[in-house]
Amino acid sequence: MSELMATAQNNSAFKQIPAGVHSARCVKVVDLGTQRKEYNGETSWKREVLITWETPEEMHDGVPMTVSKFYTLSLHEKSNLGADLTSWRGRAFTETEKQGFDISKLLGVTCMLNCIEGANGKIKINSIMPHNGEMEKQFHESLFFSIEDYQNGDKSVFEELTPGIANIVLRAQELQNISIDQGDGGNGASTEDVPF
Repeated sequence: MSELMATAQNNSAFKQIPAGVHSARCVKVVDLGTQRKEYNGETSWKREVLITWETPEEMHDGVPMTVSKFYTLSLHEKSNLGADLTSWRGRAFTETEKQGFDISKLLGVTCMLNCIEGANGKIKINSIMPHNGEMEKQFHESLFFSIEDYQNGDKSVFEELTPGIANIVLRAQELQNISIDQGDGGNGASTEDVPF
């Protein structure tokens, strides 16, 4: 009789960047819309984004590797996005800037990423710092996806998303005709004169 052995080995072909500090450049900003979240039996709705960086010094098959992080779209100082952008910029947001910041301005901006290995063995971004000096030319084409553009009939960028990210977008409240109380959703008028 044949055996079917279960092991604890990770047989995934997906290659991760190693833990450590990496030079990086933002290449994707994806608006995931307002997503349903369950925590301790409670349901909430949060506007989310996905930001992706390429790491020119870490290559796989001749292509710079990428790393991404999911965020709630909020500039509150206790939010992950607010904390990471403050660290990346090297200064806090002013009260005026907190009224609205266009995160598409992150595309093409360089930084240093401190990546660590999580308990599940997956690499995650622990902190983001300013980058000083030169960096190789951008390899991946910049991509910005807005759920509002999708709702208005422009599906061209949506078709460039990976299937997994596209499926998350399709679960967004904005595309399900679900009525919820969002407050202002962290969206305000964009400001000028910010570093990125």
